[in-house]
Amino acid sequence: MSGDKGEGEKKKSFGSFAELAGKVTPKDEERGWTLETDADQDAPDLEALAERGGGVRERIAARPDALGVMDTGPPCYRDARSDEMELLASFQIRTAFPADVSSEAAELSNDPEESSWGQRVDLRGQVVFTIDGEDAKDFDDAIGVRPLDGGGLEVGVHIADVGHYVSPGSSLDEEALARATSVYLPDQVVPMLPEELSNGLCSLVEGRPRLVFSVLMSFDQNGARTGVVIHKSVIQSNKRCTYRGVQELLDGDSTEAAQALMPLKAELQLLSDWARKQQSLREASGAMRISSSERKLVFDDEGEVSAVIDAPRYFTMSLVEETALAANQAVGDRFVELGVPTIYRVHPEKDPEEVAEILKMLDEHGLRIPNKDRLTARDVSRLIREARRKKNADALIGRIMGLVERAVYAVHDEKDQAAHFGLAKRRYLHFTSPIRRYPDLIVHRWLHQVGQDAEATREELKTEALLADLNETAEHCSLRSEMADMASRSVGDLKICQFMDPHCGEILEAKVLRVSPGGMEVRLLEANVSGFLPRSALGDRVQVKGSTLKVLAGRNTLSFSEGQSVRVRLREVDFIRLQLLLELP
Repeated sequence: MSGDKGEGEKKKSFGSFAELAGKVTPKDEERGWTLETDADQDAPDLEALAERGGGVRERIAARPDALGVMDTGPPCYRDARSDEMELLASFQIRTAFPADVSSEAAELSNDPEESSWGQRVDLRGQVVFTIDGEDAKDFDDAIGVRPLDGGGLEVGVHIADVGHYVSPGSSLDEEALARATSVYLPDQVVPMLPEELSNGLCSLVEGRPRLVFSVLMSFDQNGARTGVVIHKSVIQSNKRCTYRGVQELLDGDSTEAAQALMPLKAELQLLSDWARKQQSLREASGAMRISSSERKLVFDDEGEVSAVIDAPRYFTMSLVEETALAANQAVGDRFVELGVPTIYRVHPEKDPEEVAEILKMLDEHGLRIPNKDRLTARDVSRLIREARRKKNADALIGRIMGLVERAVYAVHDEKDQAAHFGLAKRRYLHFTSPIRRYPDLIVHRWLHQVGQDAEATREELKTEALLADLNETAEHCSLRSEMADMASRSVGDLKICQFMDPHCGEILEAKVLRVSPGGMEVRLLEANVSGFLPRSALGDRVQVKGSTLKVLAGRNTLSFSEGQSVRVRLREVDFIRLQLLLELP
């Protein structure tokens, strides 16, 4: 579609689904589904993919070395001998982009050229916006919302069309596959894609045209989804919003950030009301809802930790969460409707024997255990709510989370539908973050292809070679996702060790978080960090019963219960185990 528009057309509101998406088949219209993609964009080379077969590991192994220093961030990431870089290398995090990737990235323009837009739907005249944290640099999703007749609502989720720039078999694609995910560290991001894409062409920055994959969902007044349109688009974000600014606006505060968002007040209020309905519907369906605090490190001008705080949690974060959940679900449903396999986000149930052991332990800690054969996500949420009322809530919630398995990526089709325990849903996948997750890029790629020729794509995707490729990709992405999480936590622990090292020998006020036969984990109150008081520092005669640890010293008995205040001395900072070791003063 041409980018030239008259002034009257710019002011036009969202049209009907058919007007936006073009051709609608009677069968799709009956289902409330449409899908229109840009026929001019290069589709995946199916023959090349089939010939490549299950060669994911070989392709990754063939990539050039990428464990070099980084070009951005604090000085420690530009020093190959720093503890941070050595730690990242131990997790095989690819920190530098090889020359072939940098060469391809350098050829990209700053903005998408209109000649490459093809037959996309031009939505630049529509109100769309991004909502992210104040320190975010890559904006991969934008939101639009408008009321519908009858009290319903249309929510548009527009995701950066990374697949338009990252072609199968290119160096950019092969490197993205090898990395599989961006790694978010306390003071640095190790991106899956070069900055030219992640912070440039594929970042939905304010006031710049961007190519996207749009999912337009209609909902009735009760929050139930009634229709979906999926197509490629061109958008131009009206405003870069922050969680804090939107929260202040919705709360009626007269801050500078809130005033700057006043032109979007109607849309943001509609979105807020819709998000609350979605939360209620998910809870009613048995989904797990966990609200937890997140540790955030504050850095000074020299890049050193100056404080550790609990990151603020705004309700407005759920606005983006709910739109992402809805779009991911809608795209997953679409693949099932079409009978096409793809990579889903699978959250399996815990092994029944492990569940029984954990429930027995929780019962000993005084929690009311469900008397049923199969635990649901709702049961886990209820246990967490009950635990929050206890003095030792932190320890209990940690134990309860042992009931929850880790989510993974896996290939499923319309017959073997993927299940997600935590969301209490089926057919859920990742679509909304192709800048930082490779499975999302795969989903984009095949969603585009199925829009070109559903029957041919269905046949190709069910060939043995392509299924092997998808399965190996899913397995690799699951592993790299786990390694990225471990690397992020480890670098965070390293930063805390560096922060606390000057305080060795000091006596500190603390609270017992969790007791175990191996010792006690405590929270150092002023520093807001955790440390460990090992059994060896307590003595040989240690007994643990439930949430209490007792130390027998001659005729004397010292008793420590979870949630109890205690004074400790920081004995040592262990830079090998990345742990603060404590002792009694």
